Amino acid sequence: MPQKTINLLLLYTGKSWSGIGSHGAVLAGGLSKKGINVVLGCPRGGKLYGQAEALGITVRHIGLKNLMDFKSWYRILSVVRQDGIDVICANLGKEYWPLAVICRGLGLKSIIVRHQMNRLKSLTNWLIRGDVDKIIAVSAAVKRTLINSGIAQDKIEVIYNSVDINRFDPGKVSREEVRAELGFAKDDLVIATVGRITEDKGGLDLLYAFKDASEGNPRMRLLFAGDGPFKSTLQESAAMLSISERVHFAGYRDDVERLYAAADIVAVPTRGLESFGMVVIEAMAMERPVIASDVGGIPEIITHGANGLLFTPTDREALCERICELAGNPSLSLWIAREGRKTVMERFSDAAFSDKFADVLYNLML
Repeated sequence: MPQKTINLLLLYTGKSWSGIGSHGAVLAGGLSKKGINVVLGCPRGGKLYGQAEALGITVRHIGLKNLMDFKSWYRILSVVRQDGIDVICANLGKEYWPLAVICRGLGLKSIIVRHQMNRLKSLTNWLIRGDVDKIIAVSAAVKRTLINSGIAQDKIEVIYNSVDINRFDPGKVSREEVRAELGFAKDDLVIATVGRITEDKGGLDLLYAFKDASEGNPRMRLLFAGDGPFKSTLQESAAMLSISERVHFAGYRDDVERLYAAADIVAVPTRGLESFGMVVIEAMAMERPVIASDVGGIPEIITHGANGLLFTPTDREALCERICELAGNPSLSLWIAREGRKTVMERFSDAAFSDKFADVLYNLML
């Protein structure tokens, strides 16, 4: 007997672009290919809205400001009725209550994708236990946090994030062209870090580690791709350390795959609660060797010495050692880069991601 067509509303109501938005773009595209009718609910004018339109995915303007934004609650309800929705999937904490109330009132199925490592508040915990059918954890680390918050283990499914293999393909980007565009010489050794520049992302640790590592290598360069409130602190610190001429700030970029291609090493020095690590698998997909903090979901991606290098968060000396290890051993760097892409192809492809998510949806509708 053929499976019933599922009408799914994916909520991504945040205004700013982040790894969660990337998650939405990949998931919506992948599920559509599986024959699921996807409706993406996100703010009009944002990057995700535009990507969904470009992919031919039905997209509705839903911009939930906060939990008490009842106008947007009504908007969600209107979309549910307009598009005959069977399942609603929420991604942000402010979406949990409208999801639970609307699904319970209309008899719909409900899914929460948990992207965060922080423990649930007691009221949210009560809501999820009683009124949410399934929770998708983006890593086993997130699952452990949910269980410690009181969520039943059998309600949680781990589905790792993924990357668009067609987009993050090293064969499609001219490394030389991007390096020339960024002002790097052919013999520069470029260490890149990508993402929003906040204190908990470890940029200051990387800056100090870079200073020490580059003392024996005048061609070493450091590239920050992204923007954020901690950027000025990093620029001031680079000036204080007398390394400003070797530290580059590219700002926010839509073409991060090109920046990965320009790098020789990608560093992910986060010191916060890293639930997964999108930058890690993006860089690995682009066949760049990755050095990352041994925290949260990252060690579920990287096996130290096999497909990447790990170090203890905030340990600047260890980070410096890892940089020197790769900078001084091109064959090791190449090996790790190739194994990294192989890991992504086998475990974190967009096809595998959407397959697992589709299975959850079909099982919910049985």
